[in-house]
Amino acid sequence: MYSAKKNLLEETEKFLSDYAYKIVYVPHEVIEDYNATYNVMCEDELITTNAAKELDIPHNEIWISEKWKPYAKYIIFHELREIYYRAKGIERDDAHEKAIEDQLTLWKDDQLFLKMVRDMQEMDRKTAEKKRRPKSLK
Repeated sequence: MYSAKKNLLEETEKFLSDYAYKIVYVPHEVIEDYNATYNVMCEDELITTNAAKELDIPHNEIWISEKWKPYAKYIIFHELREIYYRAKGIERDDAHEKAIEDQLTLWKDDQLFLKMVRDMQEMDRKTAEKKRRPKSLK
């Protein structure tokens, strides 16, 4: 299993090095609905998200909420794996799930990673709750 983890990390590090995407930390309020997103070229194909279009993210940038900076290595890894899978022709939702599987392969017992998952789930819950409230209560 160790070599599989090492290969996964090395492959992802090479991917980042080859494409030289710019990692940008933005105020949480700007990206709170998404936590992180991207608008990149990969293998001569534009790989983007609706969030990136909505936020007008420049080409070859990955945006991450500054709130999640302590978890940067996990988030950057996830976004890169998702981009990698999408470039291979896998649909966005499936690529997202495969990226999560890759994260778990590496960090399922990592306490900081598990804390990030809990923190993001809580923040997603709060964001969804805030959106459901009438405007007069916000």
